[in-house]
Amino acid sequence: MKSYYLAACLLLTYCASVAQDHPAPKWQPNVQVNFSSVPTLQVSGTDSSYQSNLSISPRVEIRSNYGFGLIYSPYFVTAGPQPGIYMHQATVGLEQYDRKIVDLIADYSHFFFTQNPGVPTTPITNEILLGATYKNWWLMPRVSAGIGFGTNKETSPVSDAYDIELAAGTTHSFDWQFDDNTSLNVTPSVYVNAGTNEYFSFLQLSKYISHSNQYKNIVKNPHAGNKGRGNSSSNGNSTTTVTSAEVPVERQQLSFNNMEINLESTLGIGALNIRPSGSIYLPFSSTAHKLNGYWEVNLSYYF
Repeated sequence: MKSYYLAACLLLTYCASVAQDHPAPKWQPNVQVNFSSVPTLQVSGTDSSYQSNLSISPRVEIRSNYGFGLIYSPYFVTAGPQPGIYMHQATVGLEQYDRKIVDLIADYSHFFFTQNPGVPTTPITNEILLGATYKNWWLMPRVSAGIGFGTNKETSPVSDAYDIELAAGTTHSFDWQFDDNTSLNVTPSVYVNAGTNEYFSFLQLSKYISHSNQYKNIVKNPHAGNKGRGNSSSNGNSTTTVTSAEVPVERQQLSFNNMEINLESTLGIGALNIRPSGSIYLPFSSTAHKLNGYWEVNLSYYF
């Protein structure tokens, strides 16, 4: 676990050095509202299942013209056993989308959970996300890598928890400028997603888990005590503790998960941006995964 936090510190040091190596930056704040879905627990008699419900996350961001920025976002679920806030997310890092050859992303995020009983729990409370897009080709190659980590308190003794997510593919951006204040961008993309998928989590590269009510078909540790790593999706009513002496801990295996077909568009009207996006995930394994999708609508205003 110490190595993960050291990597996060090195990432933040690099981002800060980039910000200081330039003349005085110009800062631009913006506010956003994001609409998506999150699985929530539904109980009927003795039966329980997960259903997708609307998630709303306002967001405040300030970013310099060199790409260094800070973000804070609370997340609210609108239905389920306990509608209301279920998570806070704070992000610091570097996002450079205006480079001539390569766009870069290097972010660190921390998730603060409110223990909302309707939303699946996870030991993954930190994320390091890296990404790059090569822009000199018509079909632009894009690669991303993320690692999530935290502490699993459902085992005795407590243990480290982590998940690794990878994505690689191609994308192309179509742009139209209608007048000085109105523009449209449409970006189709195709990716291959791989990961360890040990736990339910809110990692950026595994939205096919965090926004799917069928996530138990994907994660390898859906119940407390499975493989001796503890609980990833309990509803807070009961937990099972397994000691490391009872069940040997296995090394997590990285596997190819699905092919993602994504479409994102952005309508810019002055300082207002409207950005709907969606993905279809085509599973590589018909026995462990099911066809699912993901949608998101983002409204942003730049001051």
